[in-house]
Amino acid sequence: MKKFDYENSIGFVVYSASKMMQKAFDLELRDKIGINLAQSKVIFALYMQSGPTQRELADKIGIESPTLVPIIDKLEEDGYVKRKPDANDRRIKRIYTTPKTDSLWDSMMECAGQIRKISTKDLSDQEIKSALGVVKKITENLTEHLGDAVSDSKKIRD
Repeated sequence: MKKFDYENSIGFVVYSASKMMQKAFDLELRDKIGINLAQSKVIFALYMQSGPTQRELADKIGIESPTLVPIIDKLEEDGYVKRKPDANDRRIKRIYTTPKTDSLWDSMMECAGQIRKISTKDLSDQEIKSALGVVKKITENLTEHLGDAVSDSKKIRD
C-alpha cells in the first residue's frame, strides 16, 4: 500500500489550519454576534467594494450567485445590507451596507482578533511574521504558476 505523509505536507497543513480557523471564526461569530461565516464574508467583501452586483459579489467570495441569495436575504432582513437598483439598468440590483453594519463590523473585528489570539498562542511575533511570509510566498508562487487561470481570483474562498 502506498503512503503519504500528510502531517509533513505543506498543502495539507495549510489547508487544515485554514479550515480550523474558519470553523473557529464561524463559531465565534455565531456565539458573539449571531451571524455565520458566509454572512461575514459578504460583509468583508462589501467593505472592500461598495455596491457590487449580486454576481460580482458572488464571484468575489467564490460562491455561485444562487447560493448568495439567501445570505443576502438574511442580511437584508436583519438590516445590515440594502439592495438598490443600478443607476443605468434598473433590472440590476447593487448591494450596499447600511449604517447598522458599522457596529457589526466592529464586532466582527473583535471576533477575528479573538481567533487570531487563540490561533497564535505561544507563537512569538517573529514566528507569526515568518509564517505569514511563507504562506504569502507560497501564494505568489502558485499565482505565478497558474497565471491566467487565477487572474480574476482575488477572491475570498471557503
